[in-house]
Amino acid sequence: MKHLSKNPKETANLAKFFAEELLKTKPGKKALVVGFKGELGAGKTTFIKALLRALGVKGRVVSPTFIFSRQFKSSRGYYKNFFHFDVYRLTSGAPKETKNIGLNEALKSAENLVLVEWADKVKNTLPKGTIWIEFEHGTKSNERYLTFNRR
Repeated sequence: MKHLSKNPKETANLAKFFAEELLKTKPGKKALVVGFKGELGAGKTTFIKALLRALGVKGRVVSPTFIFSRQFKSSRGYYKNFFHFDVYRLTSGAPKETKNIGLNEALKSAENLVLVEWADKVKNTLPKGTIWIEFEHGTKSNERYLTFNRR
């Protein structure tokens, strides 16, 4: 499914709608994973910040670019923990790297919702059934196309 966002506010509104859908999703045997793909400045972090807010995260939400991950406790829905990984700085996405940043461990628990920025770098680590959101720049400066897939 592809959506056009004309500005950051519309991107945040899409994130809020998506959050409501995630909150209705019952856990499986392992973590629910959302992978984000797109160029620099395409809106991934804007979307994730709004998504975490809509999921009930309080306080400042900052991208974990330099520390690879942040964990938040959940106060809504089925999931007890939200993880936000930013794997932009990984050199290879090899299993040893993903283990070192805690991604492999976060993927194991059905109590976790795991959000992965630059997920295409670690696609071989992510489970089947990962929800993928691809961000593309539109023709106007603030336009973004968001494509949602599950694979």
